[in-house]
Amino acid sequence: MEFLLQNKIQHKIADLLWVARDQAAVNDICRVFGVDALIVLNMMLASYYDKIDATDLSEPILKRIKHGT
Repeated sequence: MEFLLQNKIQHKIADLLWVARDQAAVNDICRVFGVDALIVLNMMLASYYDKIDATDLSEPILKRIKHGT
């Protein structure tokens, strides 16, 4: 999955998030840039998780849903 950023601010936010050293830094970026930062963060996370093909962790949950338990 690729995502397109809409403006220069979102590009700057993505750069800052990419080098953020910990969750506190990510939280600070989101606090300063607000909704734009949350959009960029969620797009980055979605892109990352879209590349994961493993289903072994979800298998027990899927079986419970399938069997209604």
